[in-house]
Amino acid sequence: MTTAQTKSARAFNFSAGPAMLPLEVLEASAKALIDYQGKGFGIAECSHRGKEFDGVIDEAIVRVKSLLGLSDTHDVLFLQGGATHLFTTIPMNFATGPVDYLVSGEWSQKAAKAAQAAGAKVNIVGTTEASNFDHSTAPAEWKLDPNAAYLHVCSNETVHGHRLPQWPTHPNLVVDASSEFMSRPHPATDAALIYAGAQKNLGPAGVVVAIVRKDWYPRIAKSVPALFNFQKQAEAKSMLNTPPTFGIYILLETFRWLEKQGGLAAMEKINEEKAGTIYSAIDGSNGYYKGTVSVAAQRSRMNLTFRLPNEEITDVFIKDAAKQGMVALKGYRTVGGIRASTYNAMPLEGAKALAQFMKDFAAKNG
Repeated sequence: MTTAQTKSARAFNFSAGPAMLPLEVLEASAKALIDYQGKGFGIAECSHRGKEFDGVIDEAIVRVKSLLGLSDTHDVLFLQGGATHLFTTIPMNFATGPVDYLVSGEWSQKAAKAAQAAGAKVNIVGTTEASNFDHSTAPAEWKLDPNAAYLHVCSNETVHGHRLPQWPTHPNLVVDASSEFMSRPHPATDAALIYAGAQKNLGPAGVVVAIVRKDWYPRIAKSVPALFNFQKQAEAKSMLNTPPTFGIYILLETFRWLEKQGGLAAMEKINEEKAGTIYSAIDGSNGYYKGTVSVAAQRSRMNLTFRLPNEEITDVFIKDAAKQGMVALKGYRTVGGIRASTYNAMPLEGAKALAQFMKDFAAKNG
């Protein structure tokens, strides 16, 4: 057994999503899938109108609020789809005038285009497209519209590997936090809306979490279909139609696991250590590995992106790493290179194994 394998022979999966989940969460979810609380049927076989699933979603809401320090000012929703789905439904609900979008990478760019397609008047407050999104425009340079209904940002750009070190302060802030959600404490109470696809830090694909400030509901036009109406979904406790019940159950197990780890501050500490271990290998390689983010303070702790001298040796790197139990290191299809995603479920041992592999690989091939 190599150093890059656990005792259960599970790979260190650096996929950007769907991503690895804590083994404890998977085991508990697998048990519940077969027999939930000794009832003779699994959690995926429960009616979403029954008391069993009602208990699941109630507990999930409570735990999200506890982890984020939220009060009754906000609702917690578990919706079908992902962040891309919400690109359209957010402006449908809340673009009551012009809207501000920070375009800092592939996903925030897609969000801005989706808002335009939904009929919103979009003001781009800043963009780094000209430099291939190698950083995010500094807040001091943003050109905000004082009449904007909201400011939309992506707090961590999964493809390009950078983040906002601090979330901006804005009275109507909308945050796509998909690839860093619950990886560190978030100023959730200060945001009007936060959304996150589950398949990064929380659970399987097919569920998106939305945190919505209740005082925003009067903005929603009556013409918005109930299924896409955030207030209607909140009133129905995310069950206007049949929700992805088993996916939500896995999220609940993840929330329980996060609390056992000590909460979000504890997760931030270990995530900083994991990222620092790999960034040290990049920075200490005498240029063999080149980070793709031009502003060091913006380096992502979740999606670490870098390049090797050429694409041929990059392919060898990916194949050799896989042989040692480290998989899914290939960069996003539009940018290439390497992307190591170290979400909450990635143990420190995985980051250390990758860093050592990088040093050995550079020594052999440099």
